Amino acid sequence: MIKKLFLFLIIVFLFLSGKADAFGILSPPYNQSNPNFNKLAMRVYNSGSPYTYTSGAYTYNAIPITTTMSGCKLISIIRRTQGFPKPAYWAIENYKICNGNIAEVKNTNMAGWDNLPKGIKPVINNTIQEARQYGKATANYYGYRIIVKTGAYVGTVFVYVLNGIKLEAMMRF
Repeated sequence: MIKKLFLFLIIVFLFLSGKADAFGILSPPYNQSNPNFNKLAMRVYNSGSPYTYTSGAYTYNAIPITTTMSGCKLISIIRRTQGFPKPAYWAIENYKICNGNIAEVKNTNMAGWDNLPKGIKPVINNTIQEARQYGKATANYYGYRIIVKTGAYVGTVFVYVLNGIKLEAMMRF
């Protein structure tokens, strides 16, 4: 009896320690189940401007983040569910679009300011100060890319923290 219980616990442990997103449970491919993601990504790619779209309980914010050195555009689309302001209820798709074709799509859950690596915060603060002086600024920190742009209102800056093409944090100061 004890051997069977022990064997059962080992099997459960091995099953649960496997990569959950391989089953599509924790990180579903939103762009495959919801065509609005791909349409919005291509719209932002073609226009170069952010776009907001509302459909039912969902609000989609499509944001052009940056252009890579090879000319590809990185675009993030954030789908918020009405009535749920916390990021846990957001679906985020990150696109890399090259020559009018979707080259790569990755979904993510934003880490937010509190969950970023501790050493990155001073880099973000320095990049914000530089952007306030020059209008925009970028920095790199151990695989993370920090992009800061000034807003239309004096003193407002938007901070985007990327890990590869994945949007890890987005803040406004």
